Amino acid sequence: MAQTPWEHPQEYQAETWHSAQTATVRQWVFGMNDGLVATVGLVAGLTFAHSSQGIVLGATTAAILAAIVSMALGSFLATHTTVRYQQAEIEREKREMQDCPDEELDEMRQIYLRYGFSAEETAMILYRFEKNHSLWLHMMLRDELGIIPEAFENPWRNAGSMALAVLVGSLPPLLPDLLVSRPIQAFPWAIALSALTAFLLGAITARGTSQAWWHAGLVFLAIAAAAAVIGMGAGQLITPLLGL
Repeated sequence: MAQTPWEHPQEYQAETWHSAQTATVRQWVFGMNDGLVATVGLVAGLTFAHSSQGIVLGATTAAILAAIVSMALGSFLATHTTVRYQQAEIEREKREMQDCPDEELDEMRQIYLRYGFSAEETAMILYRFEKNHSLWLHMMLRDELGIIPEAFENPWRNAGSMALAVLVGSLPPLLPDLLVSRPIQAFPWAIALSALTAFLLGAITARGTSQAWWHAGLVFLAIAAAAAVIGMGAGQLITPLLGL
């Protein structure tokens, strides 16, 4: 008797957008935070090293472009490697189902018994697995390995989200230097704009969580402020060492 292929229930297929949205939020938070904090620190260091507007703009722009490429490539490679690893795990489980089905069923039995199912309930579940290997594979991947194929992330989407996030996060500290010729005069505006961006980013990440929006905003703001302080301190230390 031919087995009926198991498919993800139609009414739940639309729920896979949660995984994609989670990945996108992660890329945006990570990328914007990295772009904002790194650029604040760099602009602060260059400004307090008494660099000219050209040097601040040139060095910061180069650093932003390098960060965009580096972070996007890192995101792509990390996601691609993870998906390839999970796909290899799926193939391995398929082979084990063919080569040693009794051992694999016993592993599932132990898992469901630990979940709290009775021996009779577990026996019924395993009976269904023996009749439908597609369902068996899906549940084994989920319950034994924590792999859900429908939730695999897209490396290209993650890389694109990361690149755009780094770019957006890097702009607030740099914009004032585009409008004001003297970096020391543009710096207070850069700090204010960066602080506002950091606070808003933190507040936005609190949506859908139990964390208060103002608390999340203050956390991001504190991180950006720490980076600025480190940058200013480095600038003050480097200046006399270079005789500037």
